[in-house]
Amino acid sequence: MLILIQILVFVYYASINVYSFLLLRSQKKAEEEGDCNKIRDGNLFVTALLGGALGIYVGTFVLKFRTKSLFIMVFMPVIVVVNLFFIIMGYINDFWVLSGTLYHTFIDILPK
Repeated sequence: MLILIQILVFVYYASINVYSFLLLRSQKKAEEEGDCNKIRDGNLFVTALLGGALGIYVGTFVLKFRTKSLFIMVFMPVIVVVNLFFIIMGYINDFWVLSGTLYHTFIDILPK
């Protein structure tokens, strides 16, 4: 079961980063065309928080778009580190929320 969870986490992280890259690309195309209904920065921020910060950060350099934006150049690397921290901690704890002493404390409280 653990291998399945690890594979799902990897697939999710890869797909959310591809999605965020494509979201940034569509924002660039909409801005070049002068479209008023362009993708807002809030959508990029939510996608970054969900794990797509690396795709947005890489997309800024590949697409040469919004490299002077303080939002992307400062906050995206910070969010990348936070995302990687949670993924690494998930792998260390085998994606089990109640691990270690907290797990044993919870088990001891339950009636037998």
